[in-house]
Amino acid sequence: MSKRKRAAAGDVDLLRALELLRARRAPYAGLLAAIVDDTLARFPPAAAGSVVEIGAGTGQLGEWLPEAVRARVVHTDPSGRALRLLRAATPEAATRLGRAERLPFGDSACGAVIGLCAFDAAVEARGGDAATLVRELGRVVAPGGRFVHFLDMATLLEGPFEKLAASGLCPIPNVFSDPGDSEWPLDIVLLERDWLDAVLDFAARAGHPLAATFGPAFQPFLARPFDKDTAAASFKAIASSGERRRALLAELASAARLSRENGYPPLKPLPFHSGRYLLSVLETSFRESGAFEVEEARIVARAAWRARSPEDAATVRYRSLCLGHQRILDELPSRLLAGTAPPREGAAQGAILVEAGVFVFVARRLGA
Repeated sequence: MSKRKRAAAGDVDLLRALELLRARRAPYAGLLAAIVDDTLARFPPAAAGSVVEIGAGTGQLGEWLPEAVRARVVHTDPSGRALRLLRAATPEAATRLGRAERLPFGDSACGAVIGLCAFDAAVEARGGDAATLVRELGRVVAPGGRFVHFLDMATLLEGPFEKLAASGLCPIPNVFSDPGDSEWPLDIVLLERDWLDAVLDFAARAGHPLAATFGPAFQPFLARPFDKDTAAASFKAIASSGERRRALLAELASAARLSRENGYPPLKPLPFHSGRYLLSVLETSFRESGAFEVEEARIVARAAWRARSPEDAATVRYRSLCLGHQRILDELPSRLLAGTAPPREGAAQGAILVEAGVFVFVARRLGA
């Protein structure tokens, strides 16, 4: 396939993914916009210069920006096709073709750089090189200006999976508990690769279904050399299917119990929060740059009662989205993202509680 055809195919995949994300965000859009508005009010751009968005895609973040900031924004993205769709929806929007590591702006020309689920994507595109991206942000952001990043979906997994594989660990979706029971969704648990390899071998010899059902799914994590893209795709195929998750829990627990009875070590899953992994990358790379001070690095949540919409089942009383983990429940969970529910006065009868959680990262450019 030619380079041009590969780029076109990549654009198609990108736009399809962006539309799926837009649909998933739709029930929470008002809360997400409130989080963006409040963050930019507390950490405003410097008075002079453009506000540059990296990884703008088709304009999701632009729709949530307060008017005063939106009027200053220049949306950038490597995909010309995505930017054309952005301009078609918002003709007055200013756009520039460009990558986050090579922005088409002069030194100290920007009052702020903002992004939605963009930093991890830019780092992954550079093979894990966060330092180059931070240097470029330090170049274009004026002293006193800011980098403001929002993550409302799960971070990309390819980079962390490669590092985990090098440490002899195999990630699987957290099928043992509700990921939302933790402040940072506990979306992944880790198994020791040698333990998993041994238990799969035992299961195959014992005729246990774990080997046949999930052996192929685990193979990318056990293979040498390790292919991060294949491994991430295999992980997502399980994580996105409730039926597969339930089957994995039942078969893994059964095989672990049977193997333990035959002298194998016990199952010892280790917690891994993918959002906190990105937090560590951001904090480390910005602090080590010497050009920024970190002002905010936490999950910010908002909640509101709203009338049940047509897509909500009659029994639904609660729904939430936090770093890609969605809960749709018939009763309020024991742990709410916002800590407590807002007053219900004025809420329609049969209203449901809706919550959104976003990892907000803010770093201020140092200098006179």
